[in-house]
Amino acid sequence: MNGQIIYDDDLITIYEKLPGEDSERLDGSPVGRLDKPVGGLMLLAKDPRYVRLLSESYEKQYLAAVSGGFEGEGIKGSMNDLLLHDRRKNKSFPVKRKRSGVREAELIYEQICRDNDKDISLQTVMPLTGRTHQIRVQFASRRHPLFGDGKYGSRHKGPIGLYACRLSFIHPKTGEVMVFKHRPPNAEPWSIFEDDVITRAIDLSLRQ
Repeated sequence: MNGQIIYDDDLITIYEKLPGEDSERLDGSPVGRLDKPVGGLMLLAKDPRYVRLLSESYEKQYLAAVSGGFEGEGIKGSMNDLLLHDRRKNKSFPVKRKRSGVREAELIYEQICRDNDKDISLQTVMPLTGRTHQIRVQFASRRHPLFGDGKYGSRHKGPIGLYACRLSFIHPKTGEVMVFKHRPPNAEPWSIFEDDVITRAIDLSLRQ
């Protein structure tokens, strides 16, 4: 593992995955995965039998730097779509009706700020379902592709603008509600935004 361990005990590890690392090749059983180009916090169970139990209380939030944005600040919303994943192309597509292979996808978000000069906005996002490329395709289908995500139509060049910044779950042994937060690297696209804006985005809980 090339990233850093944030927390470790006899049952779990909280690990900051680096962009380019494969979630399936980490030491431990992931509770929720991250796309290969995406960095951020991951919860790893040392015994795979705990994955299902941890999943029952597990919540994950992301920072997303997206093209354009919504009018104003503090805008909250949800996105609900039917998604079809093409394994051959490794790409997901929104479709109009349910059929074989189509799955429902839902997320909630809040816009933290928008930089009109750079045509970028910062969103805090919580997926309520775990579909392949879900955040990426749901924002892109609304003409707001993630920064650097050429696969889904971004014209901004650079690392993909998605980072898992916040995890919460109930510890399977102690019953304690555990919350972990971590800042993304000080590089594009995150360096576009002021430090206090990034902090506000990480501290904001979208928990319903």
